[in-house]
Amino acid sequence: MSASLSPRHRLLLASGLILGLAVLAPLGDLSAAGVARWLLGAVALAGIGWWLWRRRAAGPRLNPPERLKVVSRAGLSQRCGIALVEADGRGFLVAFGDSFAEVREAPVPNCLPVQARRSAPRRRAWSQPKGVGR
Repeated sequence: MSASLSPRHRLLLASGLILGLAVLAPLGDLSAAGVARWLLGAVALAGIGWWLWRRRAAGPRLNPPERLKVVSRAGLSQRCGIALVEADGRGFLVAFGDSFAEVREAPVPNCLPVQARRSAPRRRAWSQPKGVGR
């Protein structure tokens, strides 16, 4: 609350609180320190209540989905690179450097690629000699 006030208003508020303490102390059987403690406690409770009320009024905080996400990036040289970026569910390839950037829509495969089958490693026949030279 005091962060939004100008320095002049802060000084006036502090002066008013000090003046109020000076006026309230002789009225009762309390000392100025006792009144200050009660006033400080009341202000602290009011501040906590205000904070809880504002937090409850804000409602549940749901994080919206990210609209822009860098999926992967690779450097081509010291000053150039390429990145796969996803924006609103669409993929883009971005080539960038010191003085340029080029954006292309990423190609979408029609179907998922079938996992490439690796053939079993061929065994060397006993008749073939080991080593490099034949």
